[in-house]
Amino acid sequence: MSAKQKLTEKRPWLAWVLFLTTVVVVFFLGLLASSIVERRTEAAYVNVPKAEIGKFEPRNEVWGQNYPREFQSYYGTADTSFQSKYNGNTMIDMLEVDPRLVVLWAGYGFSKDYNQGRGHFYSITDIQNTLRTGAPKTPKEGPMPATCMTCKSPDVPRLMNEKGVAAFYTGAWAELGAEVVNPIGCADCHDNETMNLTVTRPALVEAFERMGKDITKASHQEMRSLVCAQCHVEYYFDKKKVDGAQYLTFPWDNGFSVEAMEEYYDNLEFSDWTHALSKAPMLKAQHPGYEIHSTGIHAQRGVSCADCHMPYKSEGGQKFTDHHMQSPLNNIANSCQVCHREEAGTL
Repeated sequence: MSAKQKLTEKRPWLAWVLFLTTVVVVFFLGLLASSIVERRTEAAYVNVPKAEIGKFEPRNEVWGQNYPREFQSYYGTADTSFQSKYNGNTMIDMLEVDPRLVVLWAGYGFSKDYNQGRGHFYSITDIQNTLRTGAPKTPKEGPMPATCMTCKSPDVPRLMNEKGVAAFYTGAWAELGAEVVNPIGCADCHDNETMNLTVTRPALVEAFERMGKDITKASHQEMRSLVCAQCHVEYYFDKKKVDGAQYLTFPWDNGFSVEAMEEYYDNLEFSDWTHALSKAPMLKAQHPGYEIHSTGIHAQRGVSCADCHMPYKSEGGQKFTDHHMQSPLNNIANSCQVCHREEAGTL
C-alpha cells in the first residue's frame, strides 16, 4: 500500500479534497480551453469580407462592412466635446481668442476666418463653411485653387487618377463641390486589396524622391507616421513646376527643421503673401506636425504618430487600431501611460 493510500485511509476527508480540487482545476482548464477556441474562431472570421472594396472606393461605409470595429471607432471623430490648451475637437474661433491675429495676418485669408479644426469627420463640412474659400461669382473663379482640397477627402485620389495630378492642381476649389463629398477616411491610408498602409498623395512621394529616399522601403512602423505625413505637414504651392497649376510641394529638400525650410524658401525667394500693412513678404507655417515629430524625442525612440493618436485597443478578444484619431490627452491611459508610468496629473 502506498503512502498516499495510507494517508487517505487515516484521513478519508482528504480524498474528497483531492477529488474536488481536481474537479475545479479541470473545470477551469475547460473554461480556458473554451475561451481560447472561441477567440481563435472569432479571429478566423472577424475579417471575412462582406463587401468588395473597389480601387479608389471613397465611402467609409463600404469599408466599414468588412472592418466594423475600425469603422465604429472612426466615428468618434464626430465628437466635439474635448477642449484643451493644446487643441482638441471643439471648434474655437481663434480670432476671437486672440484678435491680434487679424493684424498679424492682414491681407491673408486667416485674417478673415480661423477656426480650430475639428475631427476628420468634419473635413468637408468645415472647409465648405470657412470664409477663407471666398464667394466666387462662377465655379471657375477663385480665390482658392483645387489644391486646397488635396487632403480633405478620399475622393481626391480618384480625381487625380481620372484627371492627372497636374490637372487636378490646375482646377479651382469651387469646381469640386459635387465631386468631393466624403470626409477623410479609409481610402486615404489603406490599400483596398491588402489593407496595408499606403501613401495616396503624390506630394509626399515626390518630397522623398527629392531627398533621395525611397518611400516604398519604409517599414510598417514608419508608415504609421507617413500616412499622417501626407497632410499634417508644412507645404506651399509651386506655381512654376507646371504651367497654370498650383502644385502642392513640401519644402524638405534641406531637411525638416525650421531653419532648413526657411533656407529653402529664401533660396526660392518665396513668400505666402505680402502683409497688407507692413508690405513685408510673409511665410505662414501651415501645420508641420510630421516635421516637429520627426525632429523630436518620440521619433528618435521609434514612436509613430499612430502610437499616440490612434493607440491599439482590445474588444472581444480582438486587438485593433483605434481609428478615433484624437489628442492623446483625451486618451491618456491608452496613449501616454503605455510608456510613461506617471499619474495623469503628473503627465
